[in-house]
Amino acid sequence: MVVKRLRGFVPRSPVVRVVLLLTVAGLAIGVAGALLSGRETAATDPPTQAAAPPADTAASSQPAVTGDNAAAPTTPTVGTPTATSPADSPTADAGTATTAANTGNVEPATSNAPAGDTPPADTAAPSQPAVTGGNDAPAAASPADGPTADAATATAATSTTAASTTTASAPPETTVQLIEQLRPLIAERDRGLPAYDRDHFAGWIDSDEDCVDTRHEILQAEAASFSMNAEGCAVASGEWFDLYTNRTFTDPRDLDVDHVVALADAWVSGAWAWADELLDRFANDFGNLNAIAAGENRSKSARGPAGYSPSAPAAACDYLVQYATVKIRWGLSITPQDFEVVATGLAGCDVGGLPDTPPPASTASGASAAPPTTTATASANDCHPAYDPCLANLPGDALNCGDLRSDQRPVTVVRPGVDPYRLDRDGDGRGCTG
Repeated sequence: MVVKRLRGFVPRSPVVRVVLLLTVAGLAIGVAGALLSGRETAATDPPTQAAAPPADTAASSQPAVTGDNAAAPTTPTVGTPTATSPADSPTADAGTATTAANTGNVEPATSNAPAGDTPPADTAAPSQPAVTGGNDAPAAASPADGPTADAATATAATSTTAASTTTASAPPETTVQLIEQLRPLIAERDRGLPAYDRDHFAGWIDSDEDCVDTRHEILQAEAASFSMNAEGCAVASGEWFDLYTNRTFTDPRDLDVDHVVALADAWVSGAWAWADELLDRFANDFGNLNAIAAGENRSKSARGPAGYSPSAPAAACDYLVQYATVKIRWGLSITPQDFEVVATGLAGCDVGGLPDTPPPASTASGASAAPPTTTATASANDCHPAYDPCLANLPGDALNCGDLRSDQRPVTVVRPGVDPYRLDRDGDGRGCTG
């Protein structure tokens, strides 16, 4: 029915039919041309141009104009920069060149934003190619970027190195503490003291009554090996290494048992006010005695650190630590000159344990009269683990058999060979048996 009706509208004249066909064909060709033109435009324009323009803009087939003369879109979209169209005018090229020439001179606020950031409304159109160079700020500035940061890093590294050097050169804490324990004992010599006489002090005594006096007990204790005389009361031969001279000896007659703090030094430092019993104990204090070359001992004489140092430089620390420890333990004063040498020399030494300081005591003249802190009594929580019965836990070999009460002798060495007070001279596990 529809076909029959349409046929009623078709002209019967051949001429009219030809004209009608030509008109329809022209319209078809026009429509096809328009479609092809639209496809070419879509193929040449980037995705950024996909946003629909207002109805009153140019046809979509017209190339987009880029550059400073291009109007910014209402909603700019940042993405892949639009390639420069052949239709760009010389003015647009000049704008782009000007932008490139100003690279590095644009304030950060107007620099091209990194991809993904929305630029301010007054920036160039997003179709303009992104300019890279000094004015493109990175997404996040690294603290290490730039010469200033490098200089800061170098300064920090230098400071760290300096701090490490300072830390490495600082003396150990125990060394500082030893020096501070010694500092209150600084005093000038009193010229009005009673004259020194060696007879004020006892000679070598046999405190444990085993017929071996202090000299030979020191020789026994410091020997690599030794043999006794026929009576068993004196060392006849052996082998000793003298740290002060860096030499080895085999004849005990070549060795002196030296008082590190000389008896004359002790006398003028406060011992002049002591009772005879303290004087005798000091003269036989194992902590103040060393077996050294006889010539070295006579060269040392009664001098302190300001006037003497061991011939072998490697022995300097041992000498200074022992000297300071004896002064502290017995509460003996030290001259400013000796203190200065001790404090300076100890800066590079490892002190080890610290001595106990004696309780403050003085005579009318101001000289210390306190005995050393070598008391044999101790609380149950302060017993030396090496001995039975309970003996005071003191540093080094501070305790002698003469310091023990009768009910503390003889002493059992808990572990054979571990005898810090050197009470078991014959190594049979029992000390102070006399």
